[in-house]
Amino acid sequence: VIATATADDADILRGLGADKIIGYAEAEYPAAIDIAFNLALPSDRLTGVARAVRPGGRLVTITYPVPEQKWIARDDVRLYFVLDVEGTHGEMRDLGELAGSGELPATIGRRYSLDDGAQACVDFIRRHTTGKLVVTM
Repeated sequence: VIATATADDADILRGLGADKIIGYAEAEYPAAIDIAFNLALPSDRLTGVARAVRPGGRLVTITYPVPEQKWIARDDVRLYFVLDVEGTHGEMRDLGELAGSGELPATIGRRYSLDDGAQACVDFIRRHTTGKLVVTM
């Protein structure tokens, strides 16, 4: 498993099972991978990720806007948009029940005091974060 992260998030991703951590710079993307999962970049900014996928490979994204094949400039890579709003696939109902009961742990990427709430908003918008940003009172 290869994951992209900032230096701050690398330890969290290793704890979640990532074997190799790379930065967000396209120059660090590996070449000729079979499948890429995008969980962070907007779907209209995936051309760099698509270049890392081998011909015949797949690119899966969960981010908006809903992607269009032409945006990745590759006809030889299959692009998939996966968003299970209804919770009908991948045991999403079960995951929701576990989360509601407190049995599904959430990764906390960073905690902020209420006085630092504005910085939490800035970080949410500008930083690639792993885990939840939590503002405490």
